[in-house]
Amino acid sequence: MFIVFSGISGCGKNTIMNELMKRRDNLKVLELSTGTTREPRESDKENNTYIFMTKEEFERGIRDGKFYEYENVHGNYYGTLLERLEFASKSEKVHYMRDVDVKGFQSLKKFFAGKCKMVGIFIDVPDHLLRERLVKRGESEESINKRLSRGELERASKGKYDLVVENIDLNKTVDEIDEFLDL
Repeated sequence: MFIVFSGISGCGKNTIMNELMKRRDNLKVLELSTGTTREPRESDKENNTYIFMTKEEFERGIRDGKFYEYENVHGNYYGTLLERLEFASKSEKVHYMRDVDVKGFQSLKKFFAGKCKMVGIFIDVPDHLLRERLVKRGESEESINKRLSRGELERASKGKYDLVVENIDLNKTVDEIDEFLDL
């Protein structure tokens, strides 16, 4: 099974995935699965999902067919590495997770169709809490406003997911997802 988390930037996707891994030995984040041109954050060390690239390196990867899908989000490229998806689709004992934006989710549904089961989970959070979290994360006011404005686009896709959870209380959120994964 491959589990995709999407939601508004700052909604807690990576925190939720970390908590789920504490509960389930067979869940792992698909490491080094995303190329990006954005600057690294302190929290990026936790899941080791990103390969940080220059714009030129990323665009070369596009030309060379290294990405299954890619998007420009908030002025930075993000792309899913095809080689890592192939690896995850063949795993039987370990279920892999990663977070992607709503457009990437649709692309991954196509990729995994017929290869392995894929579950999509959308994480939402009220805007006032989202703003608080982004401030704590050290985002600039400009960045916060950009991320909040994209929230409308992302929320419009909630109906395409297998589960939608509002992450107000982390433990309740993780409990709900953990229970859902048992179905």
